[in-house]
Amino acid sequence: MNKTIYISILTSLILLINSQKTKGQIIDNDQAHSSVKWRQIDTENFHLLFPSAFENAAKKLAEQLPKIQQKSLKSLRTSPPKITLVLQGNHLMQNGFVQLAPRKSELFAVPSSTADNQEWLPNLALHELRHVAQFDKLTGKMKAPFFEQLAFALYGLNLPAWYFEGDAVQVETMYSEGGRGRLPSWEMPIRANILSGKSYGFNKYVLGSFKDNVPSYYTIGFFMSSYLTNHYGIASHEKILTDMRGKLLRPFNFQRAIKLVSGEKPAGIFDSTISELTKKWEQESPTSSDKPNLPTKNSRYPSDYLLPQMNRDQELYVLKSSPTAVNEIKRLDSLGNETGVVKTGIQITPYFHLRNNEIVWDEYRKHARFGKQTYNVINVYHIETGHTRTLTKASRFYSPAFHPIRDEIVVVEVNPANISRLVILDSKTGEIRDSVAVPNGMHIQQPKYDTSGDKVVAITVTEQGTNLVEFNLITKELDLVLPWGNQQLERPFYYHDNIIFKAHNDGIDNIYLFNKTTGQHKLTDVAFGAFNPAIAANGSLLYNDYQYNGYKLAQKEIALSTTRQTEQIRLPYISPTLNSLQRDSLSNDPPFPIVVKNYNPSKHAINFHSLSISGTNFESFDNYIPGIFWLSNDVLNTTQVKLGYEFDSDISKSRYSAEVSYKRYFPTFTARYMNRGMVGNAVSGNNPNNIMMFDYRDHHATFEMSIPLSVYRRNMVYSYGVNFGTSYTKRYNTSLQLQNFQDVIAFPLNYQVYINRNSMRSKMDLAPRWGQNFSVTFRHRPFTTGSSGEVLSLRTNFYFPGLWTNHSLQLRFAAQKNSGIYLGTYDIPMVSGWGHFNSPIVKNTAMASYRLPLFYPDWSIGSLAYIKRFQGLLFSDFQNVDESLAPKSFGIGLSADLNVFRYVLPDINVSTRLTYINDNTASNKIVPTFGFSYSY
Repeated sequence: MNKTIYISILTSLILLINSQKTKGQIIDNDQAHSSVKWRQIDTENFHLLFPSAFENAAKKLAEQLPKIQQKSLKSLRTSPPKITLVLQGNHLMQNGFVQLAPRKSELFAVPSSTADNQEWLPNLALHELRHVAQFDKLTGKMKAPFFEQLAFALYGLNLPAWYFEGDAVQVETMYSEGGRGRLPSWEMPIRANILSGKSYGFNKYVLGSFKDNVPSYYTIGFFMSSYLTNHYGIASHEKILTDMRGKLLRPFNFQRAIKLVSGEKPAGIFDSTISELTKKWEQESPTSSDKPNLPTKNSRYPSDYLLPQMNRDQELYVLKSSPTAVNEIKRLDSLGNETGVVKTGIQITPYFHLRNNEIVWDEYRKHARFGKQTYNVINVYHIETGHTRTLTKASRFYSPAFHPIRDEIVVVEVNPANISRLVILDSKTGEIRDSVAVPNGMHIQQPKYDTSGDKVVAITVTEQGTNLVEFNLITKELDLVLPWGNQQLERPFYYHDNIIFKAHNDGIDNIYLFNKTTGQHKLTDVAFGAFNPAIAANGSLLYNDYQYNGYKLAQKEIALSTTRQTEQIRLPYISPTLNSLQRDSLSNDPPFPIVVKNYNPSKHAINFHSLSISGTNFESFDNYIPGIFWLSNDVLNTTQVKLGYEFDSDISKSRYSAEVSYKRYFPTFTARYMNRGMVGNAVSGNNPNNIMMFDYRDHHATFEMSIPLSVYRRNMVYSYGVNFGTSYTKRYNTSLQLQNFQDVIAFPLNYQVYINRNSMRSKMDLAPRWGQNFSVTFRHRPFTTGSSGEVLSLRTNFYFPGLWTNHSLQLRFAAQKNSGIYLGTYDIPMVSGWGHFNSPIVKNTAMASYRLPLFYPDWSIGSLAYIKRFQGLLFSDFQNVDESLAPKSFGIGLSADLNVFRYVLPDINVSTRLTYINDNTASNKIVPTFGFSYSY
């Protein structure tokens, strides 16, 4: 979500503070498919909602939740009230969130092909329920129906994101056998930076960078949280939140509380944490290690060359990822020169598989209308013809791999009941040829055929942990390969009678070979991490070797050591905390009966939760009028109700409003009623120069219907839809007796049709590289006598690549034709500085702008601001181009992308423009403007 407004500097500072306090409010506005039949399980502490097909998985989670909750709040000494958990069984992107206003948590419950060291859903629930405990420990006294938004605002204002996410990652690690804190890949980016001499500051690790490889604030937050508990005990988090709880308006509340517990401020804790990590990792660093030895293109910025694979012609293919460009499969020659092959689009896990001249990969897609109905489809690209086929539609397939001989592809399917199976697809048609069921509760990942095509090896994840599993496709039997553990296993494949895979037996990710007779053998010994093994055409091992500037390429001969080496095990940084945990058993309450009932969303549509001072959820402050609103949202995002009162101090008038939005079905509907105090002006009939002001009130009712649609197709995003609106206005209580005053405006009609096609943007792109956007709007008054008229407008917007990487050229053209009451009304964008000269009637406008990144400083102004990027702008605007091709205005602009007060959100852009007005009637030829925008 991105809103832009142009305002004064003083207002910018005010909004900058207000926007941050509500950063959590704009989390999610998508709906599940209207066809979903919802079911519910109601317990003492939880209200679970889930699609009917997800019932068995929901029952299992309901049985686990009491112990998960005990773990999540164990060290905070709090007892959160009941909360709704929405299990989105049809949304495939792995994620979850907790929010207030309304109070709920959504768990995107479907496991994918992304490797982990334990089951997805219970670990996700543990993480999110820790946030619930944090909420209630800090702001638990502020509840519905009036104060949930205030509680969420104070939570976001008081607790930095690095702290509450780092604490949640720490809890998922402490109270499970897995967790991200135990993964070498989790610490690897920071470890590579430190051991490679890249010394980055606190702001950079928390707020990120366009130009350097820094992990998300989750990672540094986990290490700093672990520093606290390693040195000051498990109770340190409870002490911090307890000290803050009654002082939520105290300046620097978090800094004071954490200093009370540790004697250090957050910046000092960061320095101490980095110092300890440096000492630990330098001591553990191997004296010698394998190095990347395949050439790649030199780049100023980090770049990943993922999943190296060779075809029979010894051509090397990789999936390249970098901040300057979207993901693309590329072919590399022996010198590292790159040739683009095909762009892959959005993927849950970066992946492709090569067989001779064919490439297969899975791609994430969504339903055009319902954002929580998502899919994973299979694409096949033929290198010789350049043709791409999407084999499946509306499917839930992952990690496709070609059969070595036949026209078949093996994939993993996770069905709506959350049950995995192996599926064999026809590689030409996408039809299912065969399938292999797996035991209940077993999720499988990343399958690969053997050379005969009769067996498949894959990763399995269950309650017991992780393992490798071998499927016999003829007998449909399976065998476990390794002992159960909590290794993050990745990319297994057959090598003769052996299996090669990635594991981290010694605390660093490396490539291993498993032989049924001799056991496991370590094939690589890298400094930071080895991933994505494959066999080159000459029989050597290809793999990714992680460095501070990305995943690089390496190749080595496969040689098994004849002597068994004892590997030194690296312990995670959190080990002192883990060792201090009291292994007291959790309460074993008798199992409670799981009762499943139908859930009718319509009966729960009204759910008042908060008073707010913004009627737009703080998404926009355009023409802001002070007021108060009572908000209602159902937990499925289908119904919103707002009751409001505002007072416009500029005209000393009040307004009352009521609004209902309904988004459950394909069209969305919004009905709004307002009773408004208004001020108008009239011309005296005897003296046209005598302007008289008058007051009146009106009843103003509006109705809007829209069908917003959007889809992904590889690296393109298509959005299209229609909007319709009408209104009814009845004016009354005029303060003057007026002639020819129209007291009723009955049902003016508005229509809009739009279609947009834009390429996906890379991290550094300022705009889409390619884009075509069209919008047609028509407004008229067919039912109002004496004030008829109409306006028809066309707006277009085109994007083109600039002269250099990440530069963008934007061309816009708009035209309109109006008559009657709509004369003087403009539905098209006007040229810059339009209000500063005497303009004739505008029939069309054309605008050209060129945006370019200037530099990426990563400057810190203490804790006040952190500037990531400066942008430049050149623009030229034209109007009535059928009459004159001379620009009406042109100019330059400068802007900065930044964060303030170490808050991760919102991302802020401040800008300034100098506009030269090419018109003799302009009183000022050069007009400066200042801009402020924010995005979540």
